Amino acid sequence: MVFLCAAASAAFAQKTITGKVTGAADGQGLPGVNVTVPGTSSGASTDTKGNYTLSLPTGAKSVLFTFIGYEPQTITIGDKTVINVSLAATTKGLGEVVVVGYGVQTRRDVTGTIASVKGSDIKNIPVPDAAQAIQGRVSGVDIVRSDGAPGSTPSIRIRGTGTINNADPLIIIDGIPAGGLSDVNPNDIASMEILKDASSSAIYGTRAANGVVIITTKKGNYGEKLKTSVNLYRGVSNTVRYIPLLTAPDLAMLKQERYTNDGVPVEAIWKDPYYSTQRTDWQRALLRSGDITNADVSLRGGNSSSNYLVSAGYYKENGIITNSYFQRYSVRINSEHKLGKRFKVGENMQLTYKKSSGPDTYSSQTGLIFSALRFNPAIPLHNPDGSYGSSKASNELGDINNPVYTAETTDTWIKNYRMLASVYGELEITDGLTLRGNFGFDGSMANQYSFAPKVLDQTRARDHAELFNRNETNNNQLSEVFLTYNKVFSQVHHITLTGGYSQQTFNGSWFRGDRWGYNDEALDQRVLSNGNDIHDATGNYYASNAIASGFVRGFYGYKDKYLLTVTFRADGSSRFAPDQRWGYFPAFSAGWRISDETFFKDNVKAISNLKITGGWGQLGNQNVADFQYLAPIDKDRRYNFGENPYTGVWNSRLANPDITWEKAEMTNISLEAGFLNNRLNTTITWFNKKTRDMLVPAPEMDLHGTSAIPDRNLGQLNNKGWELEASYQGGNDRFHYNISANASFIKNEVTKLYDPTSYIGSTPYGRQGQEISRTYVGQPLASYYGWKTDGIYQNDAQIKNDANIKNDPNKDNIKPGDVIFVDTNGDGIINEKDRVNLGSPNPKMVYGIQASAGYKGFDLSLSFAGVSGVKLYNADKMQGMDPNYPYNMYADALNRWHGEGTSNSVPRMTLGNANQNNRVSDRFVENGNYFALKNASLGYTIPAKIWGRSGISDIHVYAAAQNLFILTKYSGLTPQLGYSTSTNGANGTGDGNRQRGVDVAAYPQARTFTFGATLNF
Repeated sequence: MVFLCAAASAAFAQKTITGKVTGAADGQGLPGVNVTVPGTSSGASTDTKGNYTLSLPTGAKSVLFTFIGYEPQTITIGDKTVINVSLAATTKGLGEVVVVGYGVQTRRDVTGTIASVKGSDIKNIPVPDAAQAIQGRVSGVDIVRSDGAPGSTPSIRIRGTGTINNADPLIIIDGIPAGGLSDVNPNDIASMEILKDASSSAIYGTRAANGVVIITTKKGNYGEKLKTSVNLYRGVSNTVRYIPLLTAPDLAMLKQERYTNDGVPVEAIWKDPYYSTQRTDWQRALLRSGDITNADVSLRGGNSSSNYLVSAGYYKENGIITNSYFQRYSVRINSEHKLGKRFKVGENMQLTYKKSSGPDTYSSQTGLIFSALRFNPAIPLHNPDGSYGSSKASNELGDINNPVYTAETTDTWIKNYRMLASVYGELEITDGLTLRGNFGFDGSMANQYSFAPKVLDQTRARDHAELFNRNETNNNQLSEVFLTYNKVFSQVHHITLTGGYSQQTFNGSWFRGDRWGYNDEALDQRVLSNGNDIHDATGNYYASNAIASGFVRGFYGYKDKYLLTVTFRADGSSRFAPDQRWGYFPAFSAGWRISDETFFKDNVKAISNLKITGGWGQLGNQNVADFQYLAPIDKDRRYNFGENPYTGVWNSRLANPDITWEKAEMTNISLEAGFLNNRLNTTITWFNKKTRDMLVPAPEMDLHGTSAIPDRNLGQLNNKGWELEASYQGGNDRFHYNISANASFIKNEVTKLYDPTSYIGSTPYGRQGQEISRTYVGQPLASYYGWKTDGIYQNDAQIKNDANIKNDPNKDNIKPGDVIFVDTNGDGIINEKDRVNLGSPNPKMVYGIQASAGYKGFDLSLSFAGVSGVKLYNADKMQGMDPNYPYNMYADALNRWHGEGTSNSVPRMTLGNANQNNRVSDRFVENGNYFALKNASLGYTIPAKIWGRSGISDIHVYAAAQNLFILTKYSGLTPQLGYSTSTNGANGTGDGNRQRGVDVAAYPQARTFTFGATLNF
């Protein structure tokens, strides 16, 4: 009896404490932290969120928190029942928590290749999305922006372009696969993780072949008092450079020279002094100053059972072209609540409204930059009566409209409303075993509007006004349930197991209405009902599709020295035929922390951290057109039987029942090394990524008709290379600094198409319909393809004796001053067979440098980015140097051949085109290397004691610049060229990955200066 009473008394005296362990640097929970009572065997470890529960033995006075890579911390218990601890890292980066798929890991336990960018690194950079802000910050990641229009979203390429189809990475926002980044306010981002290798990405299976970008937004903390932060900045932007063009006197002189060279009378307009008088610089007339405004506020806090964050933001950018703009309103609500000791629920919700307007700057018929470069400089911006100047006086002035008129009368915009929301519940079943359910919704509504007024006073006239309206809705629902088991056994065995099920469904619809003819063009009359004629009225549901997945991942660490991660995911997609729907994607990686070995620590003092990792895995890509295994039936097809017309149905596309995912197989090896007590850290990685079953358009033999041909899994592609990273942090409490650099070297090669001689071409560009890029086996994607040149013919004897054209039937039409084209196949004839590879638009090296420093409240940060080993094709110059066109020309035309010895690079002025001097050739292939200061910021934090206002903890004021300078030999508006994404029919270049680095006079990127302040309460 006495024994039982003593036992009951001891049990009653024992108590339990709970809490959360976070990293001091970022406030995120640390998994696997050892929580022990000194001098006893009692202990526990934190779960994946950093939470722990510990039963205290009788007489316990303190608790010790230890974690490799962090300073140990001892806390006196007293009467506390909740003890939250913030641990400071002892070595930079090793204790950092990174987000992985369906969980988190400390940096030291990661065996895959994961890059992390903190939200503080990209805060208040004047860009609408985070992709632009991380350019040059991460090795192996190439940010490719096709144009500088406000709100334009750049393409992200992780370890090269992995397919000729959609090569965009999977974007995960707070656990939801959610498409692009332009809806997220960069100031709401806590961290971005880029999963680059198969081992880290395989948990996302069929959508991870092009890498994964995980966005985690900011949250409040338990037990945190209300904190308010206000960010404000305002800036101006201008074009970085202008292209030298001919003035009106020089243009008239060269126009006359064309006729003289050809021996025909000069058109009277070129003898008219009016057209030899300079009146307008059309580039400067079109490209004005833009401006940027940003304002956002966030409130966060919490108590012992709940935390929250509420933020609201406004961003507005007026572009450097009239009527081009992007604006965004955003609201975010994140919260989490504990319901008892083992269960918690939370939600993340983002509401966004966007409106944007961007002009056409891709067309070689009506593009605005194209028009500004071509419009005659003798024409005034406005006539004396106030009307816009035009080229209607003569066909010799060309068939393009006044670009300023086009910009100022454009009335077009796109509105988008989006809700991205998730709700989750998490139950700690037992110590270390957690069940979590995620339910997400991503819905958007888009409205596109374009009103084209009647045009009577310009060359390209329109005798009626036109209104175009399109509305589109899309939504998807995500359901996920998964278990996580995290446990440390005997202080040496660390196991984390994750497994679950995911399902996502996609739905949508659209309708479009066009009406022509408006008697009243006033703004309030521009609605569909007021149009005279219905030109189009169509609409439909998008094909619904779904993806279902099962996944499992296991991590094992022994003594934190020997690490192993194994992942497997199975995906089923309704995009493919029933017997082709399931794909299986395994991956594994291992690591060895050599620096923790006794033999190393005792003998090597110079290296403070040394870790080697390696992995292999398979990934998938299902970002292709839906349901190509079916043959769709369309209505309203017209047929003729004899002389009688009939309307019926037809198969608009043939079926490919064998179509399935593209697959990527990746191998990589990394070596991490730290020196000087990890003040200097380096990483070197080798990777080899092989894409197989790449979907390519495959023509069928003996096929007749107009039905579209489905893709087939025929292609193979290889990206391999190296990634290098180095960083150094130094200084003391008063002055501190950090310098980091990264570089990636990637070789891209197509290894299989239909056969060794086949190729995939690009859409013809320009008014002559010239093909610029081709994709061949053994060459990089989208290589330039054309003729080599060898100078300019100087006299008739040189033409007569030229072996390049000894058998050419066109030889008699070639004149001195024409271009010498190289006969590459040696048959003495210049024709299509002489076209060769002229260079690759895929850079051999992409690199970046970051530097930051702080001293007594002052802070400076610089971010540089650059590329090397890349060629660009100046397609606009190809047209801008062609005297056959009735437009203005590049100033370089003054260096034309006009007599023997006058030029060996620019051909003669002529109206003829017998030699096709301005065909696709190496004359327009240029060095595309550049080095740019992308972002620079200088700031000062005014402490409260200086500010003198109660309630304000500090104020940070700063001045910043984007694209401050760029060093390049490229002659165009910018060397930062991306993919040709326009879809303007025969004159557009809607090629995606089939054409890159081709300058079509797209919207130029701007230089921006901003001034701002952050107030913390």
